[in-house]
Amino acid sequence: MSAETITTVIRRAVAEPEFRTTLFQNPAAALSGYDLSNEERAALSNLTAENFDALSGELETRLSKSDLGIGIEMDATRKIGISNTSGTGGKS
Repeated sequence: MSAETITTVIRRAVAEPEFRTTLFQNPAAALSGYDLSNEERAALSNLTAENFDALSGELETRLSKSDLGIGIEMDATRKIGISNTSGTGGKS
């Protein structure tokens, strides 16, 4: 897994209301097919509408202002409680 995968999930949830609803109501189904570690899956599964809105808004603002996407993606993973994103393809 990489921080890029988490950013992909968050961006998809922003763009697709149906996916966002599934992410909150049935995170296992929403996250199937994504290469996420157990820690990452748990953190994304614990998102609420309130903390998701704050995280996604901040992430989009930062990405739109910077070419340093990976640094910002790493920051996003820390904000949802993922402490170790090595970017080496974590297994679920």
